[in-house]
Amino acid sequence: MHLFLELHLALCVLSLVSPAPIQEPWKDMQDPEFQEAVESGHSLIRKILDDITELHNLWIPKGLSLDKKDSSKLKFLKTHLNLPEAPAIKPLSDSFTLGACLSQIATGLKLHQTLLTVVSKLSPAKSEMVDGLLCDIRDLLLQVRKMQDLKNLLSKPEPQPVSESQLEETLAPKLSDEYKKHVAAHLTLLQLRDFSQEVSRTFRSMTVPSNSGN
Repeated sequence: MHLFLELHLALCVLSLVSPAPIQEPWKDMQDPEFQEAVESGHSLIRKILDDITELHNLWIPKGLSLDKKDSSKLKFLKTHLNLPEAPAIKPLSDSFTLGACLSQIATGLKLHQTLLTVVSKLSPAKSEMVDGLLCDIRDLLLQVRKMQDLKNLLSKPEPQPVSESQLEETLAPKLSDEYKKHVAAHLTLLQLRDFSQEVSRTFRSMTVPSNSGN
């Protein structure tokens, strides 16, 4: 009887300390190379978020803040400019798979590359002010491509949301004065900041604890 109780207690203890099995959709993310790519991507997105704040401080007048709520005038201009928006990134699930998630991230990064390039060209900013941020976006896109490649998810490139020439042709007539140009730059950085925060949360959710695969 005592032996049976001791065995039962031992099994209970083991069930408490044994790691839970990896559930979908995280079970495909356990390998060290993919986790290393996730960490590299997370480091880049943190750098991008820092760059956005620094660039906004250098480029945008103080009346336009990343932290203030939009005024009615700014909301009107946002509607008027109608900047293309990045796709939403939903939490990973059986219906929103790793492949879909990485594809959405890549699409959003390409969109913001185009937006930032065109807006900086049309707005009163020196090109070198945005070069660093564009390089970081490019590096993160390459990292996402690596993650896709590691999981054989890169079947074909995502469609380009909008071309630089199309966006410039659409946007240039709307930026009739310096204030509107600054608003376009502000809204671009604000949208990139929000998108980057979504990407950061997604990368955190992709991180598998080191003992989970044991």
